[in-house]
Amino acid sequence: MTISGSKHSQFAGIDLGASFKGIAGDYGVWFNEISVTEFVNLRGDSAHSGFLTGVQRVTGVELPVLPNTVVRSGGLSCHWLGPDEWLMTVKKSEVSIVQDLEDSLSGLHVAVTDLTGGQSLLGIGGRQSRDVLAAACTLDLHADAFAQGSCAQTILAHSNVLITPTFQSSGDCVFEVLVRRSYADHLIRWLMDAAHEDGFEFRLDDNSGVD
Repeated sequence: MTISGSKHSQFAGIDLGASFKGIAGDYGVWFNEISVTEFVNLRGDSAHSGFLTGVQRVTGVELPVLPNTVVRSGGLSCHWLGPDEWLMTVKKSEVSIVQDLEDSLSGLHVAVTDLTGGQSLLGIGGRQSRDVLAAACTLDLHADAFAQGSCAQTILAHSNVLITPTFQSSGDCVFEVLVRRSYADHLIRWLMDAAHEDGFEFRLDDNSGVD
């Protein structure tokens, strides 16, 4: 079947019936679309205590200040992008944090930008997921090097992405891949092709990973 053409779905136009078993007779990789209600880019001075306090007052988390790290709480994830830049994702929240951040940080030299309409978040799991991703990027994705609490910006199949490993209670790793919506279709099709030998399937939209 083909998913309905919702403008909010990165799987629009993808034949979900294309799932098939690989040479091992099963599915080595699975893909799903992760529901995110808000993507927010934040710029500010991490050395300013008022900035850090103002963000924590709204989000309930301390901004990560170590390079390539992420903090999570209650469906909100905050990714370090640079010394003065972060990306926040909010999953299934009924309240927008954009206005609250602007109000809380009023008077400070900051920028709060709603990126929701232009981003997509893809979940990739399965025993061969790490190998499939490694075929298209230069990151060391081994759990010893890319552990829980890490995130990294890289090029994946000619697309700029942000990859975050999330570990489930079973110990399995699910990679969350954030990509611009205009590149999502290309990226998914490339990954489908890369996973052809291992087999792949599509799973229902959910909030993969753990907070």
